Amino acid sequence: MPVRKSATIYFALQGIAIIAWWCLLLFVPTSRAYFQMGESENVLLSFWLPDLAFLALGSITAAYVCWTQHSFSSIAIWFVVGLVTYAAGYTLSFALLTDSGWLGVVFMLPAMIWSGVFAVGLPPVSDYMFRRAVPAKSNWILTKTFTQIIVVWSIILVIIPYLITQIEAKIGIPNYSFPYQKIIAGIFFLMISSIGVYSAYVMSKIGKGTPLPLDHAPYFVAQGPYAYVRNPMAVSGIGQGIAIALFLGSPLVLIYALMGSMIWQVVFRPLEEEDLRERFGKVYEQYCEKVKCWIPNKRSYQQESKVK
Repeated sequence: MPVRKSATIYFALQGIAIIAWWCLLLFVPTSRAYFQMGESENVLLSFWLPDLAFLALGSITAAYVCWTQHSFSSIAIWFVVGLVTYAAGYTLSFALLTDSGWLGVVFMLPAMIWSGVFAVGLPPVSDYMFRRAVPAKSNWILTKTFTQIIVVWSIILVIIPYLITQIEAKIGIPNYSFPYQKIIAGIFFLMISSIGVYSAYVMSKIGKGTPLPLDHAPYFVAQGPYAYVRNPMAVSGIGQGIAIALFLGSPLVLIYALMGSMIWQVVFRPLEEEDLRERFGKVYEQYCEKVKCWIPNKRSYQQESKVK
């Protein structure tokens, strides 16, 4: 599905969800206790006008201009991103100060991420997303690649899951457990991480670039894990998130990992594949016909010739 169509659906649903949420709060008073901020419910209810007039209406407007491919679509979407980011930041800071309203944080932060991702995934920002790596020696490329891995993995697999578990504890979501939980999760994490590390090595050594779009490989890579599945690093990253969720016994971290897979599927994968088709043409088309996006093949893909 094109990113623009996915963005249209998302912002339309976001606008409808906000309206439905306020209908719930206004017409079912008992629901307010779950989202209450501070001692008085008036703090929460005072947001009805800006939420409905700007955030809900703005989201629906963004969906419409995105659907019609209006020249103002980017402005409308970034307007919504600003609104959602401010609301999420305010909700989080209020929760930190008063230790209340944490359920609102759980809903606002994903909305902020999704809105921001779609804003980045549409022109003009997406036009500058893919940049060819500057020619360099293999050791320097490998150094850049594994520095990126250390930084990115530390953020998405350590810091963010830790923060999620803290929020989880605040709103009283119980952890799950099963026999040999940490051992199974640890083994699975090491196995799935090895795929990501090997894929990054192949991308740097053969492709002469890093896994990041802003420093991508100039050579087409269909060796190593890429000979069996088109997105081995994405598969590895999602598997790592699931492994962390299993290790922690955290329902919200599991949702976080699955949300990451959805973001990759509906936003970044279409953009990356469009860029690869433009750069490698028929060779990439043939590769896509033989190698699946998510499910590994039993046999290795055989590339006929090296492509630059």
